[in-house]
Amino acid sequence: MGDQLPISDLIENRQKQLGLGRSELALRRGFKNISKGIRRIDGVCAGDLNSPAARMVLTNLPAALEVEKDTVENALHTTREVMLEAERQAEARREAAWRESFKPSAYLVTKGKRPSSITLYGMTGGAERWLKIPLDLSKAPVTYAAQAHEFAKRTPQVTFFGRTTGFIVNYTPDHAVRFDLDGNPVEHFNRAYILEQVEVFVGKRRLPERRMFAI
Repeated sequence: MGDQLPISDLIENRQKQLGLGRSELALRRGFKNISKGIRRIDGVCAGDLNSPAARMVLTNLPAALEVEKDTVENALHTTREVMLEAERQAEARREAAWRESFKPSAYLVTKGKRPSSITLYGMTGGAERWLKIPLDLSKAPVTYAAQAHEFAKRTPQVTFFGRTTGFIVNYTPDHAVRFDLDGNPVEHFNRAYILEQVEVFVGKRRLPERRMFAI
């Protein structure tokens, strides 16, 4: 979000009007650890409105800013609306980007719905390595199910998931079909089948994809 949030505008404008710095505002809010108080106020200004840390800032904030309670409530309400609209716009951009980059794909369906070891599964490549079926997209879409069927027949067991029970082919963003092990269509979907991605972190650092495959 390019512009400041309404709650940030309110806090910073009142600070200027009252001649308060962040440290003084933290003291007014009762923080004994000034650095922690400043971080929590900054968090609220950045849009953290619901965490326990945020509640410590927002409790009695009207008194600290010397404004009516409704003034703070209105700023919070408007902030939530702004954040929801920003998320809607971001989701629309993600959807458009996904549709633009979409390519037909296929995935194995297995007896197990969750990996037996989610950490190792993620570190060794996740769905793209263990469940994705390679398709020759230079061939006609009518061949995709047959290609996936041949792969499924050669893959009776899947590491982390157990027995293969079928496969799914994503033909378009709005059309996917699940097949049984005999290659018979058993279910149609009006949205491409998307497997959840697993992210692996060491501390706060996300392992890059190339490391995740290098096990």
